[in-house]
Amino acid sequence: MQRLTVIFVLMLALCNTGCKSNRKPRETERAFYHWKTVFAPTAYEKRRADSLGATTLYIKLFDVVWNSVSKVPEPAAKLLVKDSAWLLQKKIIPVVFITNECFYGLDSAQVLQLAKNITTLADKLAEQNGFGHYPELQIDCDWSETTRDRYFQLLRTIKAANNKRMLSATIRLHQVKYKQSSGIPPVDRGLLMCYNMGDLQQAHVKNSIIDAQEFQRYIQHLSTYPLPLDAGLPLFSWVVIFDHQGRFAGLIRNTPTALENASAFKRSGTGYLVQKDTLLGGRPVKTGQFLRPENSEVATVTTVGALLARRLSNNRLRVALYHLDSLTLNKYSFYEMESIYNSLH
Repeated sequence: MQRLTVIFVLMLALCNTGCKSNRKPRETERAFYHWKTVFAPTAYEKRRADSLGATTLYIKLFDVVWNSVSKVPEPAAKLLVKDSAWLLQKKIIPVVFITNECFYGLDSAQVLQLAKNITTLADKLAEQNGFGHYPELQIDCDWSETTRDRYFQLLRTIKAANNKRMLSATIRLHQVKYKQSSGIPPVDRGLLMCYNMGDLQQAHVKNSIIDAQEFQRYIQHLSTYPLPLDAGLPLFSWVVIFDHQGRFAGLIRNTPTALENASAFKRSGTGYLVQKDTLLGGRPVKTGQFLRPENSEVATVTTVGALLARRLSNNRLRVALYHLDSLTLNKYSFYEMESIYNSLH
């Protein structure tokens, strides 16, 4: 029944999109995120990206995390490229991820220094790996109302130091819905992350990765958002673990195990009860724990894409799938991934 409901919503969204206006089809550029520290894609990953016509790669260069000992933000997980030949065939957009915690204790002078450090290291790593002339830099940070001013100062400083390049920022759904308190980042473009739209730590949530009905609650006024927006859509999955009292107890990413066919798990509500101590994805789970598998089902992702297409005001955008990884890509056929990209036309 749930699958039929999602398909109905998709058909309705597609109909409304077609009937709403006589505008030309939206131009979309296909992209993937690469979120691993080592860039060494398999032959399968490269074939799949090429066959889908993905011309752009968002490559995470490094993280910026808070050092609680030295009390300063510092880089971590710097990119190591082991396959530059294929990488350099693509348009490359470096991404720097910054934890929100980094901004809690910084003053204005420290923010300026952080901006300089980020720019210097980004340019150094890009140059070392053969894409020093990258056209755009993206900053990824889940900023809050408390850290907004310092984060926006950082963005303005980076933009001023790189005025020949575009600067983009990732934007969460709550930052769009509550744009008055969240503010509008001072960048050239935003990339709307159309996933992680529910609280995964709450046992009653059905799917915290992506939910079409939940998505609609965030985008009612998206057409008035004052930045051109690109779109990020999920392909990933995980299993959320709760203890016997319903408290969040962890997350297992990209587990290939089918819980339905395992004797250690018993179906219960939105997930499974663990019947005996066992391993799941290499991680021990214990008797009495509750497991909630969450997936990015094709029907839901394409529905979200179609709903987003109706709300976006820009006629050109980049559609980035998260992320380039064999375990993830193996779950989808070529035609299913084509339908995801095409949902944004």
